[in-house]
Formats: sequence, structure tokens, C-alpha cells
Amino acid sequence: MTTPYAFNANELLTLGIAAYAAMVSTFVLGWDAYKWLASGPKIDVSVSTGMKMLGGLEPDPKTYVSVMASNVGDRPTTITNLGGMYFRSWWGAYIVRRKADEAFIIAQPSQAQPIPYRFEVGEQWIGLADQTDDIVRMAKDGYLFLILYTSGGGRGHRVRLRVREKESVKL
Repeated sequence: MTTPYAFNANELLTLGIAAYAAMVSTFVLGWDAYKWLASGPKIDVSVSTGMKMLGGLEPDPKTYVSVMASNVGDRPTTITNLGGMYFRSWWGAYIVRRKADEAFIIAQPSQAQPIPYRFEVGEQWIGLADQTDDIVRMAKDGYLFLILYTSGGGRGHRVRLRVREKESVKL
């Protein structure tokens, strides 16, 4: 019968240090993977309806939808397009997501920040679209999303457009 191997104090210390180093390196690898996945441009998009233009030489009677985007990530990107998708059903809007009942693009949403627009970190971009009767109908009857497309690819940054009835202030 063989006798079991007995570790001396130096070998136990070496084994403990190796186990600690393996745990630390595993944590560092996980942290680097998290940082890599979380890095890049991050776009926050919001919309407002019922917007009016004030000032200027002539009064503007139109009502607009305003799209505001902020780059809160750590890298710049380029805004390439602004569009919309309308879905009649909840299933199409949130589950299928690809087959819109109606889709459109907004050709020139911003005169001051024309598309394509280099979107630096910390900047804000604002675009406008006419709030037509069709836009109001789609927002009330179904699920209307405005989508901001960037050079990062993917499906774009979408936000649901909801039109609420409120009394207009006479200026």
C-alpha cells in the first residue's frame, strides 16, 4: 500500500497563491468582456408631439413632432436616417417587429443638423416632422414608432409616438 503524498508548507503556499491568481484573472477577464460589450455609442431618443414654431418673420401654423436624441455612450456615431414604422397590432409591434403595416422615412428632419450627421459624445440632435392627420391616425389607432438609424447598424433606436389631446395655447 502506498502512502499519500504530504504537502510541505512551501507547496501549500504555492497552491494557495495559484488558486487566488486563477480567481482574480477570471474576474478580470469577465470585467473586460463587460466593458467591451458596454462600450460604444449609446443613443437616448425621445419624441414630443404638438410642437409649434415660435419666432421668425412669419407665423408658422403647422404642428410638428420633435425627435430629440442624445449620445450618452463613449464613442461618436453618425445619424444616417430617420424613419417610422406603423403596426396595427401589439403582436406585430413588439414580437414580430420586422413586418410593418406601413413604413416611411423623413427626408430632411433637421436644417441645422442635416443627415448624415456626425454625432459626437455628449451632443444632442433634434429633428422635426410635420404632425399630419396620417401621423395622428397611426399613433391613435395602432403602434407608431419613429426610428433613428445610426452607422452602428442594427434595427435603429426606436421610440413609440403617442399623441395626446391637449388644449392648445394661443400665442
